[in-house]
Amino acid sequence: MVGWLTTPLGRIERLKVMQFNPADPNKAKTFTPQQIEHFNREGYIAPLALYDDHEATQQRDYLDGLLRQFLQDGRDAYDINEYHHLCQGIYDIVTHPRLLDYVEDLIGPDIVLWGSHYFCKMPGDKRTVPFHQDAVYWPFRPAKAVTAWIAIDEVHPQAGPMCFLPASHLQGRLEWQRRSGNVVLELEVKNPDQFGDAHPLILKAGQLSLHTDLLVHGSAANSSSHRRCGFTARYVPSNVWVKDDNHLGWTRSAVICRGTDPSGRWPDNPRPDREEFGTKVLGDTAV
Repeated sequence: MVGWLTTPLGRIERLKVMQFNPADPNKAKTFTPQQIEHFNREGYIAPLALYDDHEATQQRDYLDGLLRQFLQDGRDAYDINEYHHLCQGIYDIVTHPRLLDYVEDLIGPDIVLWGSHYFCKMPGDKRTVPFHQDAVYWPFRPAKAVTAWIAIDEVHPQAGPMCFLPASHLQGRLEWQRRSGNVVLELEVKNPDQFGDAHPLILKAGQLSLHTDLLVHGSAANSSSHRRCGFTARYVPSNVWVKDDNHLGWTRSAVICRGTDPSGRWPDNPRPDREEFGTKVLGDTAV
């Protein structure tokens, strides 16, 4: 690694801002204390219910419509990225009350949605996602982000499910190396095998998982004949901010989903009045 992170002061700063912030079991309203303790210990909670069968079908139909438009325009299945402030249907996902109830128990009552992304692994997609930490890619300090991964399709074991390395988040920011080849991301955690066996996220359509931004995770190629689409919603408490002004672009599509932002720094994009998907806003990590 190069730059400020290699200096003595940089190493101190890295330790200070890249440590896991545990949730308080005594403040949980939706989860049991045991579920919060599992999140603190393992770095994730899954599976969780969000949509019933009918609602899950509606979400899949909605995604099918978006995906048809994107593919017709020559874009990739991964390109439905950062449209929650432009599309009513996506805005309604990220502000779903049940989803926010889950998130509140992990990061507190002042909830900002800063990012969203559909990750559509089409049948036979050979791209892999190396094991990585989201916090390495994101400019937010301190590291308190939580990702909701919502299964739009049923996730089969052969379809390249996201895999967690439980408890890896307790090590803080880890050393990484660059990967090449047919990968979605380039930065891979060094020696991921040190964290033991991977836990595959096998979900029914309409279920979700929640994981911390320091948890190591990745996914294999989709060797099945089934699409594997998951929708990610990225949340932080409103007291989190970007590390410097060069990264303000990461905040511009934000939505204050619940509570307040006493700092006044986060934009609060309103619910859009249409479905607008002609503008790509910002890059994201992949799972």
